[in-house]
Amino acid sequence: MMSITWCAIHEIFSYGIEDVVTLPDTTGSLPKVQSKQKHLHDGFLNRGFRLLTVATVVLLTTAQLCMSLAPSIIITKSLHSSKHINRWQPLKSSTTNEVTNHAEERDDETTSKGDHIPGTRVGYIVTKTYDVPFEGFPSLANVFGPCDRERLQLEVMDVTLPAALMLLDPEKYPTQSRARKAIRQKAICICRNSDSKFDELGKVIARVYPGDRLGYQQRGGTDYYAVQGTPYRLPSFDVPVVYEDDHMAIVNKPAGIVSYRAEGGRGGGARGGGHGRDTLLSALPSVLTPSNIPISDENYPMKRPQPVHRLDRPTSGLLVVAKTKAAVVHLSQQFEFRKAQKTYMAILNGSPQQPSSTSDSEATKDGWNLIDYDLDDRSAITQWKILQTVKSLHGNNGVLTLVEMKPKTGRYHQLRRHMAWVCKAPIVGDATYDADSLRLRKRGLFLCSNEITIEHPYYNTPSGREEWGQMNKESLRLDEGCNLEEDEETGNVTVRVRIDLPEKFASFLSHEDARANKFLNENEQVGLN
Repeated sequence: MMSITWCAIHEIFSYGIEDVVTLPDTTGSLPKVQSKQKHLHDGFLNRGFRLLTVATVVLLTTAQLCMSLAPSIIITKSLHSSKHINRWQPLKSSTTNEVTNHAEERDDETTSKGDHIPGTRVGYIVTKTYDVPFEGFPSLANVFGPCDRERLQLEVMDVTLPAALMLLDPEKYPTQSRARKAIRQKAICICRNSDSKFDELGKVIARVYPGDRLGYQQRGGTDYYAVQGTPYRLPSFDVPVVYEDDHMAIVNKPAGIVSYRAEGGRGGGARGGGHGRDTLLSALPSVLTPSNIPISDENYPMKRPQPVHRLDRPTSGLLVVAKTKAAVVHLSQQFEFRKAQKTYMAILNGSPQQPSSTSDSEATKDGWNLIDYDLDDRSAITQWKILQTVKSLHGNNGVLTLVEMKPKTGRYHQLRRHMAWVCKAPIVGDATYDADSLRLRKRGLFLCSNEITIEHPYYNTPSGREEWGQMNKESLRLDEGCNLEEDEETGNVTVRVRIDLPEKFASFLSHEDARANKFLNENEQVGLN
């Protein structure tokens, strides 16, 4: 508009000046010059008035057009912008400022596990429902502009599924792209009859009508995440639960699974070198049940179960998990101050060298040996003893040894380094500390945490001791190898768990011993012949 006005002014002044300059400047023609200038002056005013009028009309027309398009432009920008999350306020009626509730939300977070509504997919449950009101969406025009309503064919009694989600839950679905993403992830289901089940999987092109019910479905699992309202997926590996109550759990970590995400592993992917969801930490919510303890200032359930120690990726066995805030502190302190008693089993490549001397006379009882060898300038102590020795064609010195180990400290790769560096018999399958034995790596690392004893984080507190005294101990249903009892020496309630070794331990030892004996027998027969 500034350019149009400037052009008009420039043309007006150029017209007048050019005509005056071209007049002959002679004394005899002075009256003609004055007459000509008067004529030019009148033309100057007439033409300038016309141009200014045109400019004014154009300016007013453009301003009216911008004002009429402003609401739709703002709405469209909000619909497609993703910088802010809470863009949409609760819908308000066009006649009043009161908030209009378009749906009756039903959160199943407080329901029990058996009361969950089944979803449209096997193993899924509906954790949140939205009832579409019978009057439709009267405030539709407050959220969607004329262009969007025409493009999507939105009406008060007939809207698309993404639009319905935005209207029913603007905080969770502030944009159409957010709603479409949830639909494409197969998390939205539709019930056309309020008395029937959710039998229709939501699609982006689906239409929603008054009386319909929408549901948000998630993996069933044991509802740890579902109850907390956090989406998750079932892990691609099995995590057996050996012991569990409202305060803690002990699980059997499979070999080849990391305990925590590596640095850079965010969200559901494996960006920056992380492990994403393929970790034990991410799998725990799908295998453990939520804690039912009452919430207080001192203690409350954790949103996600938290391991209190770690096992190396190739190591299998027992891992302790806390389910409440108080349990995290109590159990972590037991590992920090070496109160937790852990036992490992391993198969060594060769025969371990016996230490020439020991600083602890108790360590030599019942065949136990002691390793007191600092690692990384920090004290590291390990007790170990031999359980079985078998022959092997590929083992060092022709033997493999099954040992039991009890670490008294928790240094990085303590057991693996002590066996390889001090006993000169690395653990079979250890690619880091046994680089020469390539033929023994086919079945992974033969190291398993098969036993642990730890004080219970709740039953040793004042309120927990009172509950423990009133508990019927015979009614406790514990799996084989689990014990929840008072320690005879300390009087504290302890959890003691022991599991069998993975099947690969026995089969590997048997296979190696059978092959070695067969080879030796064949050589003996050849020698006799």
